[in-house]
Amino acid sequence: MEKIRELITLLESGVEDYDTQMKVLQTERLKYIRLSITDGFGTEEGDSKESWLLHLKQLEDSLALRRRTIQQAIVETAEDIQKEENA
Repeated sequence: MEKIRELITLLESGVEDYDTQMKVLQTERLKYIRLSITDGFGTEEGDSKESWLLHLKQLEDSLALRRRTIQQAIVETAEDIQKEENA
């Protein structure tokens, strides 16, 4: 039962972090769309179209990693519980 409690705690914080990061990504995507529509991209590093695309890609990759980490924690906990039940 302790492993289940640990997993619940991990999932609560992990999902909360994931949701926060997803909101950031959505906000940044809207900014990108706004800049695309108004042709408001700059020419300097950090405000160019390429920089924005890289920034969005990094946010997406971070979310994917968070999701995989949560999934892996679930799998590992399930395996541990199964081992305990079979012991």
